[in-house]
Amino acid sequence: MITKKISTLLLLALLFTGSAFAQSAAESHHSKHYSKEPLWIRMMDDPQVNYHETIKAFRLYWKERVLPKEPFETDEMEVFEREVGLIKEGESEKEKVREEKQKLKKQKPNEINYAAEVRAFKGWLQSVQPWLREDGSIISAEEQQAIINKQHQDLKELEKRDGKK
Repeated sequence: MITKKISTLLLLALLFTGSAFAQSAAESHHSKHYSKEPLWIRMMDDPQVNYHETIKAFRLYWKERVLPKEPFETDEMEVFEREVGLIKEGESEKEKVREEKQKLKKQKPNEINYAAEVRAFKGWLQSVQPWLREDGSIISAEEQQAIINKQHQDLKELEKRDGKK
């Protein structure tokens, strides 16, 4: 009876340990696949995601691909590419064009261009940047709303106090 309990406990411990290793292996597995799969699309929809890890996934995916062009693209696109690390500091326009041509040669002809997803990613960047913590975690929607409510309340109190003077 005692050996049966001990073996059951050992089996449970082994299962939990295996589960923990599988999770860490899955996480490192993802970072290896950032360049092959557009994992950044799912990542930006996850409220628990790390901002820096999502940027890394985006950068590695697009490192050997050409970002889809917007119809009336301006210098704003270059700012975005620098921000996510796709353009190196000091890189000239000639170098950029040359690299783009090389990427186009390597790119598969039937590969999806993800234009809508890249547009959504730009919007995601702008929407989460004000809510970032130093470690790359994003303040939850509830915490964001609490901050907004507090600022609104503080503003009302300030207006009341200034109105009484």
